[in-house]
Amino acid sequence: MDNVGCCSYILSKQGGSRPIIMPIQATNMPAHPQCDGDQWSIIDIDGLAELVAHILVGRGFHAALILQGVRLDEGPITTDIKAKLFTELHPDNEPRSHHRDGVLFEVICWVAAKLGASADEALTDPHLKATYQGADCIKVQVDPLTKALTRATVYEYKCTNNWRDLFRDDVMAAFRQYQTGQRDNLLSQGAIALLEKMGLDGPQLKAAYDQLIQSRPIAYRASLTVQPLAFSAAQRLALFGGFDGVGAVVGDRAGDTLPLDNIRAWFADFSDRVWAKIDDFDV
Repeated sequence: MDNVGCCSYILSKQGGSRPIIMPIQATNMPAHPQCDGDQWSIIDIDGLAELVAHILVGRGFHAALILQGVRLDEGPITTDIKAKLFTELHPDNEPRSHHRDGVLFEVICWVAAKLGASADEALTDPHLKATYQGADCIKVQVDPLTKALTRATVYEYKCTNNWRDLFRDDVMAAFRQYQTGQRDNLLSQGAIALLEKMGLDGPQLKAAYDQLIQSRPIAYRASLTVQPLAFSAAQRLALFGGFDGVGAVVGDRAGDTLPLDNIRAWFADFSDRVWAKIDDFDV
């Protein structure tokens, strides 16, 4: 979540028949000189499970409205999608469990990013598979008056027991490819699509493309699971060592951590909670 301090994200708007509770608390915990960033804690696991359930059945728009304090009639889902999601949320071997955990963590990260987004920012939709090649998420920010692109943020998410290795070897490799322009096609396509949804016209989109490719106002944000629950500032600094190798200024580098006492056990329990929400949806 960009440019925020300790904030519980609790919103007391009344949507439908009950209040909306924001599920993630982000505590600003920079790892200077490597990066800014937040440490997350889950303050409403049931509410988070509901949001993830909506996203997994294809109602990301509904989850976004809930985060704004708005509830609409949910509508039914098919028995086939229920059966498919039951299988995906109850894997029968360890590789599939890790895949499931990756999907769930990507959706949680999208919720966190959505919570931290302003009215002048837009995010790509959450992925329903953990095998997407490219950025896990892209966010664009525009000047509220001129609608000129001011920043494009690239997100990388890793649900892992090997957080340091994955950050050093995979996340940093991806970020360097964006920094050097090797992924300009992926970045520009995603960013321009978001800007078009925000209402920018042809000349404004062309100007945004030129700004992105030539001036490169690109920021980088990594989010990883870590252990134990009491993950210290010193451990965060060790985790994000080498982040300065991307080349961006420290304000354009952010590292988020979700500390858990047992990563795999937590996601096994969370997947059961998500399934319980899906199972309650009408067909």
